[in-house]
Amino acid sequence: MDIIEKLKSFGITIESLLDAGMALYIGDDEERDKIREKLKDILLKQLANPNVSTLLIAAILLDREGKSNNLPFNYNEDPNYVYVDEVIGLAIANEIAGTKAIFNFRFYDAKKPGIIGELDKKGFMFLDDAIAGLLAGCMSKVFEP
Repeated sequence: MDIIEKLKSFGITIESLLDAGMALYIGDDEERDKIREKLKDILLKQLANPNVSTLLIAAILLDREGKSNNLPFNYNEDPNYVYVDEVIGLAIANEIAGTKAIFNFRFYDAKKPGIIGELDKKGFMFLDDAIAGLLAGCMSKVFEP
């Protein structure tokens, strides 16, 4: 099963990723469709990147283990002292677009647009940050020369 199919099993579609990615776009409305199309191309390319897809799989597996109470902390409380979920998101963002994506990650992680917020509300401690990192990285690439 490829990563796109794995994500679909969590209700994460390419369209929901595009919607969340574009939710924080503050550019020219006339460019919106062009930017969305560019984002889609970058997103599909990055989902084929083995480093990105492996980190996404790691987030999925960690959420599964957390929901089964197999992690060394109370997963359901999402304690502040556990930050490895952000580390995964930051690693994905950095893999895609470097330092600028790390700064962009903070916006997506804080605002939680679209599917990111849905995952957070459903208690996916790792996957919401992984998707925030994916979108932060891809949106950062959209605006590279």
